[in-house]
Amino acid sequence: MHDTITGPRTVGLRIAVMAAIRQVPGQVKTHALAQVTAYTEQVNRAAADANSTTVDVHLERAAFWACTAREHGASEDEIHAAREAGHHRVATA
Repeated sequence: MHDTITGPRTVGLRIAVMAAIRQVPGQVKTHALAQVTAYTEQVNRAAADANSTTVDVHLERAAFWACTAREHGASEDEIHAAREAGHHRVATA
């Protein structure tokens, strides 16, 4: 009888799980950069609205996601590009 963890039937599953785990940091980085873009866009929209009180909250969230992106391998250039994309979206909307 084979051990359930190292038996031949589970080797493929183990390889698949390990491959999926290796992809997580890249996926987190990608998501975090998208969030930087989205929150930067929200900052700009809130700043343009004289009645808005959410600028600081959006700035805080953009900073949080920038830190998360940095922790998962994003360069300062990638973070800057994400911020620029947020500014550009508002300008063209």
